[in-house]
Amino acid sequence: MRSQYFVRAPGADRILFPRTNEEDVSCFKMKCQRILTYLRIFGTTMFGVSLLVGISTAYIMGYQFFTTAGNHLSFGLYGAILVVHLVIQSLFALLEHRNMRRSLETPIKLNKSLALCIAAYQEDPNYLRKCLVSVRRLTYPGIKVIMVIDGNSDDDFYMMEIFKEVMGWDKSCTYVWRSNYHHRGPEETDESYAESLQQISRLVLNNKCVCIMQKWGGKREVMYTAFKALGRSIDYVQVCDSDTMLDPASSIEMVKVLEEDPMVGGVGGDVQILNKYESWISFLSSVRYWMAFNIERACQSYFGCVQCISGPLGMYRNSLLHEFVEAWYNQTFMGSHCSFGDDRHLTNRVLSLGYATKYTARSKCLTETPVTYLRWLNQQTRWSSGIDQVSIR
Repeated sequence: MRSQYFVRAPGADRILFPRTNEEDVSCFKMKCQRILTYLRIFGTTMFGVSLLVGISTAYIMGYQFFTTAGNHLSFGLYGAILVVHLVIQSLFALLEHRNMRRSLETPIKLNKSLALCIAAYQEDPNYLRKCLVSVRRLTYPGIKVIMVIDGNSDDDFYMMEIFKEVMGWDKSCTYVWRSNYHHRGPEETDESYAESLQQISRLVLNNKCVCIMQKWGGKREVMYTAFKALGRSIDYVQVCDSDTMLDPASSIEMVKVLEEDPMVGGVGGDVQILNKYESWISFLSSVRYWMAFNIERACQSYFGCVQCISGPLGMYRNSLLHEFVEAWYNQTFMGSHCSFGDDRHLTNRVLSLGYATKYTARSKCLTETPVTYLRWLNQQTRWSSGIDQVSIR
């Protein structure tokens, strides 16, 4: 049934077409969502300001809820806020884990196309082999596997050999590229560059297992190559690091989340530590990982706003990726191209389009973590830099 509202061309008297009731309802919903977004931003800002003022005031006044004789033990406002925050997080995380268990009752058809993109850079041969063996055991039907190696020197060829060995010599297609999408290699002409782009696209579209070696450019360059080579030929894109062992059902469980709600743009899984008993640093990292995923990300998932879908285990709608892949790659901070925070920025781009990001504990993987202090410190510095770049921007 038609409504009484009509759309007119600017500056014209004639009616172009009538507006339907469905369009009126859709327009009304969009306005309501915009108002709710503004209210949420305002409420969050005021809540943060009130916390800051309250904590600062309590600190200046030296307020304490209780203290022991000699001040050996005290409990102030800041400690109370931390405890309340942890309790609230745990409550919503518990509710989200209940929702995850209920989702098992919803049957889905595994008829959507899926591609797994693996980023590799000077990986330990043992970890890379374990990663690819776990990829072969994935139970999602017809999955396409693309591994892009960040580097094309003689020292990088062992990774391509491992790929062909594990995935099958007769099933693997490989390509050594002197360039990448943004930087040309030595002696690369316009004709050879264009031919390489076409060759890579054909290999990726026509084969299930593809390994590409390209000119060094960083992890973001590697992921960009995989995304661009796939184009819009598949429905979902799963990302993975070369030191990650995937659970056989990890892909299916993430697809379930995307299939249940068309407004979910990305989903991450439970990342656990593979080498947690190698040192006290790796063990403490495993404890931190459990808290970060099963409490913090589960709580965020309850509200559909997971802040970071981790690189070792994540999945996105391919249609969304191509809405912002150029802006994602060209992210800058203070005039410099960003090399950190690719996964967090990818997640933020999904959220900026109005789609939700979720977490499912039913999709699992194991990944390697640093066992020495200096390597761990370098990792945390990179992650902190990525968080700052994305947050400030």
